[in-house]
Amino acid sequence: MYQPPLDPRPRSTTSGPTWRALLVRYVVVAAVPILLWAVSRPVTAVLVLGGVAVLGIGARRGYGLVRCFYDCQAMAFDLGGTARITIRQAPADDPCCPTR
Repeated sequence: MYQPPLDPRPRSTTSGPTWRALLVRYVVVAAVPILLWAVSRPVTAVLVLGGVAVLGIGARRGYGLVRCFYDCQAMAFDLGGTARITIRQAPADDPCCPTR
């Protein structure tokens, strides 16, 4: 019986799991009960999904406001197009601000 020659190239028979593959597995395992809950209570699931979306958008905008305040040292809010409220930190060397 003919036997083919051995391949001289080294090959690994198993490859170790990557961090990305492990993260995907954990997400899939966590998603199954959440999806079962969402199918059993669709109205509640839609409300929870909307709440999470609103919190995410609010957190991003809040983070943007904080960064703007740190960069510009001021923040302005328009009220109905007729008034603007500006919040600003007074510099330490401002002669108009008395020292305490």
